[in-house]
Amino acid sequence: MTSERANQSRWNGQPGFFEIWFLVVFDASTRRAWWLRYTTFAPAPEQASAARATLWAAAFSVDEPPVAAKAIFPASAYATDHERFGVHVGPAVLTNGTCRGEVASNGHEIAWDLRFPPAARAAEHGPWLLHHLPLPTRVAHANHDVSCQGWVSVDGRRVALDGARATQKHIWGTRRVEELLWLYCPQFAAEPGARFEATSVRVQRRRLAPRLAPIWLRSRERTFDWSGLGSVFRNRVVPTGLGRVEVRAVSATSALVGSGWCEPRSLVGYVYRDPAGWDVYVAQSDVASCALERFERRHPLAAWRSAGRLTAEHGAALEFHAPEPLPGVSYLAWDAV
Repeated sequence: MTSERANQSRWNGQPGFFEIWFLVVFDASTRRAWWLRYTTFAPAPEQASAARATLWAAAFSVDEPPVAAKAIFPASAYATDHERFGVHVGPAVLTNGTCRGEVASNGHEIAWDLRFPPAARAAEHGPWLLHHLPLPTRVAHANHDVSCQGWVSVDGRRVALDGARATQKHIWGTRRVEELLWLYCPQFAAEPGARFEATSVRVQRRRLAPRLAPIWLRSRERTFDWSGLGSVFRNRVVPTGLGRVEVRAVSATSALVGSGWCEPRSLVGYVYRDPAGWDVYVAQSDVASCALERFERRHPLAAWRSAGRLTAEHGAALEFHAPEPLPGVSYLAWDAV
């Protein structure tokens, strides 16, 4: 699927539906990152609230507290271009190659004007079968690994960007997932061309509900894809403390052990609402760290041997979704700005 098609809007005004486009941008030279999000939300018919569009932004720095801002618009302030992908939320615009907007709230202002060469095709990081099942939430890795030019301004301080790594995704559905962990790293210290992503999703937090955990790594040697149907049930992406996750993946001849972590004070918290009316708490840091060790063996009965380590300090995204808040994290309420 082309990245253009992967980004096309799926909402036609029907109730009980949400849609999200987000871009995370990492600037290694300044140890900063930004999270920009364009969303629509239509409550289920039995809910009393009205449909809305929302613009979200967060700025992260290793040396400063994070800054979060949010603006809520009526659904009439949302528009989409159907011939070529483009969404408008108030004055903000996202296309398959540009991202512009500004949002001011809570005493802060974040503005951005970015451009990136779009990927030819959306990345596939999951079992092909999932694309053919009637799942309540879907994701498209529309522009999985791109580089940004332009600028971002936080409270009047502008940072110019030239080649900043970024990832852009599109999410839509009729029901939010109740539990999700996400670790994404766009480059590593000893191997700038390496890329890593690990996700764990549980649609409903109930007894015997499965966790699906696709894990993907591109190194200088080759790409390791632990996202087949069998792998996503064997893999592990689990929390091991406040702001920490552990990652494990294994196949017949390759394995991966790793971790991601962030300072709890670097987490920005938002409350998301499901169309049915219940809330999920989302906390994210985009100046997290990541360490991986890869193992190989010549055949399934051979002993494992270390095949290399990768580390990234303050250059990864780490996200936690759950029905309850993380202790000590401040969350911006659903109706707050």
